[in-house]
Amino acid sequence: MANGKNSCLSSWSIFLIKVGFTFILSIFLSLQGTAQFLGFYIENDNDRTSFRFELINNLIVVPVVINDTVNLNFILDTGVRATILTDNSITNFDLTKCRPVHIVGAGIMNEVEAFVVSNITFRLPGISSPGLSIVALKEDYLHLQNHLGMEIHGILGYDFFSQFVVRIDYESKIITVFDPEKFKPRKQFAISNINLIHGRPYILTNFSQKENAKIQARLLIDTGASHAVMLETDSDSNIYVPENSIETIVGWGLGGELTGELGRIDSLNLAGHHFQDVLCTFIPGYGQNLTDKIPDRKGSIGGELLGRFTVIFDYKKEKIYFRKNSKIKRDFEYNLSGIDLIAIGSNFKLYKVIHIIPGSPADLAGVKIGDLILGINGQIITEMSIQEVNGFFRTRPKNRIKLIILRNQSLENISFRLARLI
Repeated sequence: MANGKNSCLSSWSIFLIKVGFTFILSIFLSLQGTAQFLGFYIENDNDRTSFRFELINNLIVVPVVINDTVNLNFILDTGVRATILTDNSITNFDLTKCRPVHIVGAGIMNEVEAFVVSNITFRLPGISSPGLSIVALKEDYLHLQNHLGMEIHGILGYDFFSQFVVRIDYESKIITVFDPEKFKPRKQFAISNINLIHGRPYILTNFSQKENAKIQARLLIDTGASHAVMLETDSDSNIYVPENSIETIVGWGLGGELTGELGRIDSLNLAGHHFQDVLCTFIPGYGQNLTDKIPDRKGSIGGELLGRFTVIFDYKKEKIYFRKNSKIKRDFEYNLSGIDLIAIGSNFKLYKVIHIIPGSPADLAGVKIGDLILGINGQIITEMSIQEVNGFFRTRPKNRIKLIILRNQSLENISFRLARLI
């Protein structure tokens, strides 16, 4: 059983939403009186080390070990200031002996309970921290495992990125960390400046919508969001929701459902590359809470766009490096069925419909919220990952989908053709 000593955070403000089966894990903190952070270090005598990660719905999942005994999975997230333990059921820290903190956010009617657990030994492959303080949620409010189809126990952010130069190869699924004093970038990488604001990296870029000239924007580089681009509609009067958009639930978070629009922007420039017809989530400025007000912030860039590069973060020098990969020209496509799923059951191999876009192919064919999908196109899906299941809904327009549905203890067959919704 893992144990931890107490520490104190006197003031917290946390905001977290999941956007359309993507995650915006944006945590804004004001820390006072925390225990000393001893830092991460590379365990070998070299100036670098590498390890593999899993990429699920554009999110980076890394293996960690707490107190040398408990094996966990964390999301690696540049949008997070502190290390968050979302599921305490395995670590089983005695939270009654830890200092409580207050969590507030968009849509939260009551404060969510969390606690600071200090002096944790925290390891990734080849990397250690002997004295990390983490924030443990009293309950697993987020249920990340249901959206990713595997056990997820927490979120790791600034504590890790601030110690190293971190290279994320999205194509090979390999992370390499470097000693910042010895790191030398290669010439094939494009370099951009970033600004660390409240421990999170922002980049200046520009985008355009069809009826407007280019808009300069400060966007959060957010590895913990699987969308391509998110724009906050109240951050700039020139940002508008396009007519061809989907009004839908864009997130589930600590406060419940959050609504918004999903559409496209005409173009966005990043690292010398000009992306066109980019999928974009449009929401009010939920992220602009009182403790994190950034006047020219307009949204964020997530994993769907970052995944077209190898990306290097250098927090100490406030630099970011990009090198394109084979996905650079891939189209930006959304779910062509209208079905949103979660994985349930002891092994996350049952798939439950939790939302259907009105007027979508699945909606018109009669799929309902609460249905369990047992088969797709003649294949039993109990051995598939949630990514493989969702992959059927992201092939191409006019492809036929045949579902075997369990509803009210009865089996039903439903068929429809995929269609581009936006």
